[in-house]
Amino acid sequence: MSAQYPSLYNIVQRKDVTVASVLAQTHLSISFRRTLTGNKWIEWLHLCQRLMDVHLTNEPDRFVWKLSSSGVFSVKTMYEDLMNILPRFNRKYLWKLKIPLKIKIFMWFLHKKVLLTKDNLAKRNWNGCMKCCFCDSVETVEHLFLSCPFAKMLWRVVHLTFALPPPTNVTNMFGNWLNGIDKKTKARIRIGVSALCWSIWKCRNNIVFNRARSFNFLQVIHMASHWIQLWSLLLPVDQRELLATGCNRMVTVASDFFSLGG
Repeated sequence: MSAQYPSLYNIVQRKDVTVASVLAQTHLSISFRRTLTGNKWIEWLHLCQRLMDVHLTNEPDRFVWKLSSSGVFSVKTMYEDLMNILPRFNRKYLWKLKIPLKIKIFMWFLHKKVLLTKDNLAKRNWNGCMKCCFCDSVETVEHLFLSCPFAKMLWRVVHLTFALPPPTNVTNMFGNWLNGIDKKTKARIRIGVSALCWSIWKCRNNIVFNRARSFNFLQVIHMASHWIQLWSLLLPVDQRELLATGCNRMVTVASDFFSLGG
């Protein structure tokens, strides 16, 4: 905590307590000198989410290399990560996802950056306003789904919920972003990402074509959760339950985040 969450460490009541003693009880055995608000509350939620799947044993500690599925270090994975040399996009995984065909096509267009965002429309001699409907920047595929402040807020919720850092760009999203994660978990994450991107696109189109009022990020999270649970019916029962649990966690974190004013 002292290294990664110094603002929480500064107000914790017992600084000498061990990790084992904190995790020994169902509820984290830790208390603070004052009520957590604002960024401290967000950091606490993030820390709790990271600790949810931690189970200590009496076995010796060992290092795990997160960039490979085996957990073993390799020069290749380090080189790819440092140099951002991405593997060739394997289209097979996209077409094998248990999502509707139109969503697969949508995600393929997103990967190719040929969705009809305003910059792409301008290339076809469209003369309308180039501004993003969520902010004042020029609307591009990269901007709309990743770098727009509105999109960043959504990815922040994903990060807080699943301790999953957002992709750095569209190429990374379809490339080595999920390196080191097992195959089944990757598939579930990609279903969730497809739902999130589809929800952003639906809201964007509703504003542009139907002159709808702007959406807040909590509405988009609820929309994405709806699509995920609907598409989960295409999966085996055990996978449906995992997706439903993930949706509930994400909505809870988003609601707490929204109540704090984002």
